[in-house]
Amino acid sequence: MGASLSDETIQTLVNYLAMLEKWNKAYNLTAIRDVEQMISLHLLDSLATLPFIKGDNIIDVGTGPGLPGMVLAICYPEKQFTLLDSNGKKTRFLTQVKMELGIQNVTVANERVEKHAFQGTYDHVISRAFASLQDMINWTLPLPKDTGNFLAMKGVYPSEEITALPKEVELVSVEPLNVPSVQAERHMVVMTRKG
Repeated sequence: MGASLSDETIQTLVNYLAMLEKWNKAYNLTAIRDVEQMISLHLLDSLATLPFIKGDNIIDVGTGPGLPGMVLAICYPEKQFTLLDSNGKKTRFLTQVKMELGIQNVTVANERVEKHAFQGTYDHVISRAFASLQDMINWTLPLPKDTGNFLAMKGVYPSEEITALPKEVELVSVEPLNVPSVQAERHMVVMTRKG
């Protein structure tokens, strides 16, 4: 996938996946049970977003068990990540991951996105399978800084959702994501707030 990750980073990703599998048995954090599938559908899927992360301060809205936020944070220890989810089970898992794996650059926010205090501070607002583009923008519009953007991971090309985009945002591009061993289509929708 063109990402060059150190052995240490890869080991941390493996440890994270092992924790996800273990916690998933008890807390049902993701519908995917099989580790092989977790690798392609969660890990590689999240790693496909690495090239889009140019800024230093990122929020992952509706992060669930940390996808893609925790994966990105492990790969980019020099950047700051806020992982936001209103589901307490999922944020407790993320807090545990942070502690056990010694991840310093993550803030876990157990709250609804519209209550999030740090508005206008993020370079990227990223979400994966979170909501329609319209809902995502309506809920997260105040979060990026002026130079920031919205990164929405989608499956097939979301033409209807793009047509319905609120007037406050501008579509920058829709990039196909190449995820090895995933047959389904994946796209990254990049949007910015209109000046």
